[in-house]
Amino acid sequence: MVPSSPRWAEVYKKVAAYLQAALAEADVDMDVDIEHVGSTSVPGLAAKPILDIAVGLPRSIDPTALSAALERLGFLYRGSGDADVVDLMFGWEDQPRHRLVNLHVVTVDGPVWRDYVRFREGLRANPEARDAYARLKQELAVKYPGDRRAYIAGKDRFVAEILSRRSDT
Repeated sequence: MVPSSPRWAEVYKKVAAYLQAALAEADVDMDVDIEHVGSTSVPGLAAKPILDIAVGLPRSIDPTALSAALERLGFLYRGSGDADVVDLMFGWEDQPRHRLVNLHVVTVDGPVWRDYVRFREGLRANPEARDAYARLKQELAVKYPGDRRAYIAGKDRFVAEILSRRSDT
């Protein structure tokens, strides 16, 4: 992990603009929402320097059309999450195995989208929670240096607690 950087917000804006323009140019007629989520979206929060970006699709859009367009733009398909909701993962690398962006394609205003945004807003609004999350991430990184799944699972309880506090949004 590295200290928080204001450059992350600047880079996000450039990637989001690129995505919007490239999708329009690729003749992908989709009304998508794009949000900066994850640790790099929270000022003051140390993070791995990999942007997490959520692309929200309307429920009426078949995500496979967007998937093909993203792959043409150089995004690498990395799998899907829950089979009950749209949750596709793409990576953008500047060289093999050096990820710059994790792109999460989800249904806009669906449960995954809402959780991403609510968690981000919960950390932005509460510096104590942000700092506690930073400490937890550091502890998990030391405890599970080569086990990404255990690292992610170790954050589940904390994330659920923040989301339960922000259920009004």
